[in-house]
Amino acid sequence: MSGRSRADTFFVSIASYRDPELVPTIADCLAKARAPDRLRFGICWQHEPGEAWSGQLTGAQFSVHSLDWQLSEGACWARAEIMKLYNGEDWYLQLDSHHRFALDWDAKLIEQAALTASARPVLSTYAAAYTPGAESDAAEQVTTLAFDRFTPEGLVLLKPATPLQTRDVPTRARFVSAHFLFAPGCFVRDIPYDSELYFLGEEITLAVRAFTHGYDLFHPAKHILWHEYTRANRAKHWDDHTHEGGTRVGPGWRGTSATR
Repeated sequence: MSGRSRADTFFVSIASYRDPELVPTIADCLAKARAPDRLRFGICWQHEPGEAWSGQLTGAQFSVHSLDWQLSEGACWARAEIMKLYNGEDWYLQLDSHHRFALDWDAKLIEQAALTASARPVLSTYAAAYTPGAESDAAEQVTTLAFDRFTPEGLVLLKPATPLQTRDVPTRARFVSAHFLFAPGCFVRDIPYDSELYFLGEEITLAVRAFTHGYDLFHPAKHILWHEYTRANRAKHWDDHTHEGGTRVGPGWRGTSATR
């Protein structure tokens, strides 16, 4: 894949469910980008009734699908809704709403994509961890994805890992992460999100579909961002949406205690 300009446009997909980290995540994303004006955000904002959208996140740079959290149908449904907001940007970056970013993360991703020498690279991993309020303690760390175990239903679960040796170029991957996935913009057309999935199975089906559609999977060789894994003090979709509670339950829902 030939190198691209650092001014290439990014479509940044963020599904946010009752998450106070959404605004800090976007603010940090913009602050740490080398070319913040080239970022466009597609956001599925699943919020409290009557909650006002932040005045900082308005204008042409933000396309927001806003809805009461009780109408949400889950993470995969939200990501599918966000893909409808894509408008031909050069790159697709899929995130969760609880991240922090390395300086010049956007330029680093484009450089890493060029180093793969692939026409259709996918860069993905489970990112290094951070804790809200203690971001300065988060260490930069290059990570990979590894097989963890099978669920009783036979679904593959993954875990973060550290590479055995440091490399200068991205390494081939077998899996992808749904909380950090970077690909050419054509990924949106070629791999539309399966809104019928609820949560488990999201990542392994993404990996299989991407690979069988001609995409090459890689782990970045540079630290790009951090992810908050614990979800402490944050509502979880599967706790809110239960048949017993009378709240709307999305297609494919089974309930789970898994975290990502």
